[in-house]
Amino acid sequence: MIEESLEGFIARWRQHAATVELFPHTEGCPLLECRAGEAVIQLFERTGPYLAHPGPAKVIVHPVADELTVQEPGATLSKLESLGISRLTASGEVLDRDGAVLVVEAAGGPLVVATLAGPQVEITVGSYVTFTSQAPVHGFVISSQRPQHSPPSPEHHDEAI
Repeated sequence: MIEESLEGFIARWRQHAATVELFPHTEGCPLLECRAGEAVIQLFERTGPYLAHPGPAKVIVHPVADELTVQEPGATLSKLESLGISRLTASGEVLDRDGAVLVVEAAGGPLVVATLAGPQVEITVGSYVTFTSQAPVHGFVISSQRPQHSPPSPEHHDEAI
């Protein structure tokens, strides 16, 4: 099972949250747009619409893939690319594994990847893998800072009091 509960999933994988830049999003839209490394990706927001604020954030990026392919030994290619709305392709090193869920360090940071093919015994920590996700890619916001409103600058202060 990939998730037993939202809280349980976050507790298990929070140490693998990626540092991303969240962009403003439309009220009522379940997709978050963010920059992870050099890629701009969309995430299906799983933690509620009021936790995410534009700017730096820690987010568990959770794609689901049919399977992962092991790259040739010695491969060090790391990439993260958007394939459209809430879908991506990535490759990188496996940092952690728990059954069919692996943490892959891609060019945009860690991705907590679930594989529908189940545990693939040939994939171990240290392996390099590549995969294409299904849509949507899930996003669990761990922390996000509300934008600070700065006081008006002196040149905009109304002196006629």
